[in-house]
Amino acid sequence: MKNIAAQRQELLMQANALYEAKEYARAAEAAAELLAALPEDTEMRYIRAAALTGLERYEEARAEIAQIRAVHPDHAGAARQEVYIDRAEGKFCTAITHLHTLIAALERRIAAGDNIAYHTVFLASAYSLLGEALTLTGESAAAVDAFRASSRLETTREKKAIEYSNALFAANYLPTEQRSSYANLARDYAALYAEVTPLASRADAMRGHDRIRIGYISPDLRTHPVGTLIRPLLALHDRTRFTVCCYMNGTEDALSHGLCASADAWRNIQGMPAEEAAARVRADEIDILVDLAGHTQNNCLPVLAHRPAPVQVTGIGYFNTTGLPAIDYMLSDVHVDPAGTTDPAFTEEIIRLPHSHFCYMLPEDLPPVAPPPMEHNGYVTFGSFNNFNKVTDEVLFLWRAVLDAVPHARLLVKSKIFGSAEGRAIAAERFARCGIPAERVEMRAFSRGHLAEYGDMDIALDTFPYTGGITTCEALAMGVPVITLRGASHGARFGESLLTNANLAELIADTPADYVQIAATLASAPETLASLRTNLRTILAHAPLTDARTYVRDVEAAYAEIWERFVRAAGRM
Repeated sequence: MKNIAAQRQELLMQANALYEAKEYARAAEAAAELLAALPEDTEMRYIRAAALTGLERYEEARAEIAQIRAVHPDHAGAARQEVYIDRAEGKFCTAITHLHTLIAALERRIAAGDNIAYHTVFLASAYSLLGEALTLTGESAAAVDAFRASSRLETTREKKAIEYSNALFAANYLPTEQRSSYANLARDYAALYAEVTPLASRADAMRGHDRIRIGYISPDLRTHPVGTLIRPLLALHDRTRFTVCCYMNGTEDALSHGLCASADAWRNIQGMPAEEAAARVRADEIDILVDLAGHTQNNCLPVLAHRPAPVQVTGIGYFNTTGLPAIDYMLSDVHVDPAGTTDPAFTEEIIRLPHSHFCYMLPEDLPPVAPPPMEHNGYVTFGSFNNFNKVTDEVLFLWRAVLDAVPHARLLVKSKIFGSAEGRAIAAERFARCGIPAERVEMRAFSRGHLAEYGDMDIALDTFPYTGGITTCEALAMGVPVITLRGASHGARFGESLLTNANLAELIADTPADYVQIAATLASAPETLASLRTNLRTILAHAPLTDARTYVRDVEAAYAEIWERFVRAAGRM
């Protein structure tokens, strides 16, 4: 290649553009071409390492990183790529160790005045990655602290908001007694948008629409629990009373296309700045904007912070307060939020639906229900397919009490973290620390065909205070009874709502002792377990939890009431 040095900057920009466009193969090839002529070019080697990581060619990526660090031992970008690879390979402890080393090195450089702005960017990213790794390993309190550290280092409102959302979501994994910081976190998040001028006003009550215009906004209008849960609303809304528009903040898939067909209008707002997306909602003259994500990943709360609609609601995809004064209501039910209960952390007014706050539609392709595994194992298998992040030490101690009460029983747990040796080692250490013998636990990695694996479980044990959602519904649909512990907060009563609306209130424990007793009683009653195995799917099919038409009518009645309330209040102004 002639005049390569002169062309270097142009080639570097081309390779980086390909990488940013996620054309990793072409980026790797372009980088390799330059490196053949300029093998000492660290920037290009870094791009190649990042592209190879994107291609999941981890061994080659590590080789490129090693060459970079041989010359530049403290290269921040190379260190971060190494963490990405650690995480992809399930080496969570290794990733955490590498991140602590990287953070210490970056803080030393910043303290020394070395290219402060550049190194601060990497430091913010390192703290965020540390928060993610700590969340996966069950160190939720430390994860919250890491995300907060990242938010303090970020310089834009958009990026600060992302890290606050990460912290707020991680806080949901904390034991109840450790959640006192949640309200402060939510207030700090809201303060980011304190100076935003609302787009909507009381005058919107006079627009004169012949139907109430509902907008659903989410990154999860796809193959995702939220995508499944929103289907009955889109399909069954009374189109003589409501017009429905969906705002998708992400990449669409086959389920997205099905949801799109059920909507009156569909907008993909992926990549739009919050102000632009809010203007899009405003132009559509949405009356009630419904957020389906809360503080989950890629959420749209910054859009709602601009109040593009006069009435704004959150619910279905999240179970805690957003903290945003711009969101007026939380969609809940009489079981999650019984009358007379008030969570002081909530900034939203609670809408209490009379049954369930979401509807679970039984999938058409459910595998057949398998016989109870105790019949051929000779012992009862308890289990949980919830994310292991939800399994606090408090949960493990209670599960140990269950195993103590049923001496020959086994415990089957399944989660992403069990897909690597380090992940299994982390979990094994926690099981041992909480007194659960290794020989009584089976750890399984995540798999796509997980529904059929309920054939290996007799009784499901719910987590707390972060309970199961869709996971609980799937267990019931596969004939597996689920035992839950009634909690003392909105999110902690989620399991109670599901089981009540599944006509299975007898599986709700009032106390930890009750939880153990219900488990032991079921384990000692093979005929009852066999009957539940056979009949649970039918019970579920005729329960309020799956009654789509009643659910949609309940939601519509709530929408009509809050819209009428807004119109009345506007008329008094």
